[in-house]
Amino acid sequence: MTEPAPFLSVYRFRWYWRGAALAALAFAVIFEYRCVCDAASGAEDNGIGYVIIGGLLVIAGVGLVAHSFTASVEFSNGAIEYTSLLGMDSLPLDKIKGRREYVVRGKGGSTHYLRLVPSDDRFQTMSFSKNYKFDDSFYKWFYSLPDLDARDKEAHKDEDFGLI
Repeated sequence: MTEPAPFLSVYRFRWYWRGAALAALAFAVIFEYRCVCDAASGAEDNGIGYVIIGGLLVIAGVGLVAHSFTASVEFSNGAIEYTSLLGMDSLPLDKIKGRREYVVRGKGGSTHYLRLVPSDDRFQTMSFSKNYKFDDSFYKWFYSLPDLDARDKEAHKDEDFGLI
């Protein structure tokens, strides 16, 4: 039995992700300021290159801050909605087939993602990181959905290849 969804709940990035985004932007602004000062004074032979790199870092920092302060996972009107800088995805709660979890590993660490799989092909799979400040009611609802990873492992348990 699926737990009721946390109706009218809105989840945003945890405070330390927002702080890290602000720190990255501050670093980029200071770096760009130093590059512009060095280029204007002629202290650097390749000053314009550094100014361009600093400008790109500032643009990336602004994007990171904007994303960390505007992205959200929200429950409303019988649907779950994921909003980011790139737009909004919505998935009706009655069209969710199940859930998956996966990890993306990189040199600096790993990011854990939650995925909602629709039962209807007209809707897209919805994925979002675990970096949001989800509460117990969200996790009770999420983990009450059918576990598609476990179902796949069971279906392929006698095969020599497959899921990790």
